[in-house]
Amino acid sequence: MGMLDNDDIQKEEAADFSGETMESLQDALNKKEAECKEMSDKYLRALAEMDNYRKRVAREQADSVKYANEKILSDLLTVVDNLDRAIQHSKEKKDFDALIDGLDLTLKEFRGVMDKYGVKGIETIGEVFDPEKHHAVSIVESETHEDNSIVDEFRKGYILNDRVIRHSLVSVAKKKE
Repeated sequence: MGMLDNDDIQKEEAADFSGETMESLQDALNKKEAECKEMSDKYLRALAEMDNYRKRVAREQADSVKYANEKILSDLLTVVDNLDRAIQHSKEKKDFDALIDGLDLTLKEFRGVMDKYGVKGIETIGEVFDPEKHHAVSIVESETHEDNSIVDEFRKGYILNDRVIRHSLVSVAKKKE
């Protein structure tokens, strides 16, 4: 028996396939092509859905940022309305005391809105200077105040929840030597 080369093997394999076997192979190939096309369609649909999802999330995020302050601003509109009324009333009546009373009530309302959203004033006078909350704009020599205590406040500072959003501008005592 002699050695078979590659051409001889291919001829033998081709001779082994009958017409029926070729048809079953063609059917299997057609099924695989249809399956491949179906998978390709599913893949393209999934890609399109993912792209739409990404665009929708980006749009929702942009809207969220755009309208993030809507609730607080809506609450502040009442304060603005009351300020308008106080000004209008004082123009008509020329009553300085009524204007002050109206402004006091409006300021209380405004502080209530700030409190509702977690904004608190920073206590300063008499407190120990804290660079995390206070910004010293002057140092005052004093015999009556403790060293490093706050003597005066020039601008109120505020905390939003646990974060300082504006430092208090203060003067700090230094013992007189």
